[in-house]
Amino acid sequence: MQDFVRKVLRNFSDFYGTLSPARRIGMILLGSFIIITMVSIITWALQTRYATLYADLNKEDAKQLGVLLEEKKIPYQTSEDGKTIKIPEEMVNRFRMQIATMGVSFSGTVGYEVFDKQAFGTSNFVQRVNRQRALEGEITKSIRYIQGVKRARVHLTIPESSPFVSDKRPPSASVIVELENGVALTPAEIKGIGSLVSSSVEGMRSEHVVILDGRGKKLSENVGDAMTQETANKMALESKMGREYEKQIEEILGRVVGDGKVVAKVAVNMDFTESVSTETKYDAENAAVLSEVQNTQRINGTRPSPQGIPGARSNLPGEEPQPGIPETKNNVDKDMKTRNYNVPTKVTNSKTPTAGIKKISAAVMIDGRRITSVDSKGKVVLDDQGRAVMKVEKWSEADLTNFSAIVASTLGLNEKRGDSLVIKNMEFAQEDLLATEAMLREKENRELIKNIVKYLSIGLVISLFFFIVVRPFIQWVTDNTVESVEDFLPRTLEELEKVQANQKLPGLEEALPQIEERLNPEKIEGNMLREKIVSLVEANPSKAAQIIHEMIHSQESDKQIA
Repeated sequence: MQDFVRKVLRNFSDFYGTLSPARRIGMILLGSFIIITMVSIITWALQTRYATLYADLNKEDAKQLGVLLEEKKIPYQTSEDGKTIKIPEEMVNRFRMQIATMGVSFSGTVGYEVFDKQAFGTSNFVQRVNRQRALEGEITKSIRYIQGVKRARVHLTIPESSPFVSDKRPPSASVIVELENGVALTPAEIKGIGSLVSSSVEGMRSEHVVILDGRGKKLSENVGDAMTQETANKMALESKMGREYEKQIEEILGRVVGDGKVVAKVAVNMDFTESVSTETKYDAENAAVLSEVQNTQRINGTRPSPQGIPGARSNLPGEEPQPGIPETKNNVDKDMKTRNYNVPTKVTNSKTPTAGIKKISAAVMIDGRRITSVDSKGKVVLDDQGRAVMKVEKWSEADLTNFSAIVASTLGLNEKRGDSLVIKNMEFAQEDLLATEAMLREKENRELIKNIVKYLSIGLVISLFFFIVVRPFIQWVTDNTVESVEDFLPRTLEELEKVQANQKLPGLEEALPQIEERLNPEKIEGNMLREKIVSLVEANPSKAAQIIHEMIHSQESDKQIA
């Protein structure tokens, strides 16, 4: 191995010694560039890669997490806004498991974990505060399970219990929800959050829960009046019934006229009057005697009638008593009979529904039929782009009558209660989707051409850099030294004479041919002529052969003439 290394070093030293100073500098620069590039690649490959541990943290959570990482002596990086913390990639899952086992929560809320560590002798006030904190934290955790909710915060106001009924106040709550970007809560979800909070606290009602978004906008309605709440519920029920009827109309007519070519609006007037009636019926024909009591009384008697002067006149002297009836007779003859009958009865208790339909008003608008336009010869009319021209044709009265019958049967219209239905055939406005599609295609084509040009330009620049800079440089550095010597060797006799006269190439005297002091001009000229003829023959042998052939034939013809 040492011999191989020594041989390689010797060969490189010999090769390096044959290079010119400029090429040595170029080779050093190229080697330095290659070494720096390799070191950079190795450093990049060996450096610690950080992955996101937690993102979108608040300041308190980020601070708490940083303290834990410092205690564990784990290197970490924090984003500029302080909301994202990164640790080495291979430690992310392991540290998350450690946090889970430690029971640490980075949501800014503490639930019933507050009771895990209780000091001995805790006062009643502290217990009450901890209970409220735990309840707020658990409600917050439940709200965060709702899709689209990023953070939540709950504040509860639970009054102290009082033995006096007049002093009792219902508990209330305020909720702040921070949503994900582009997410909006529906009214049903807002109502669900209010019901969740009110059901979690004893004695709390939904109207006492105020819900705000991250910008402070109030989301909940909080209708406190019972009558107003009931009215709102009734109006919501009417709107819901109307939407159901509209959906049914558009679905059943859309199968005939086409999807999106039917617009229906239904107004439902409902009767919420509540009435209870009781009806009792008697069956007199099937009556039966249940009991009978008979009492008969006979009395005959007399008594004396009163005598004398009536009133104060009896005290006056000289008054004469009036003659009276000596006696009074009192005869009684009485018969009484009581008879009780058992009469069959039927009692009916009925209650009218509180949400009966009072009136239905429906309006339906139908788009016309679109058919292909044809000319007088029956050929399809085409536009400039070669597409068939469409025209709108109204539905016939028979079709509209059939549509009316279908809608009336679907809604269950009743003329006696005043239901109304209007169906009109009108032409819908058509959006110019073709122009939009053309613009989108043009945009996609521009993006495609832009990407193609970009990548071709990058490839062209890399290729030019390689062929113009890298390849010539490598060839320049790695050229054979023999070729480099041939570049500066004399090529003519004059250059050779100058070299020998000036001796500019020391050490190469033996390699250069020696010029004789006395030169024979005729010999030199003959040699040069011979070399020129040989070079011409070698360059074009066929032409030389033809010339020799002609010379031979010309000599033979001259002999024949002679």
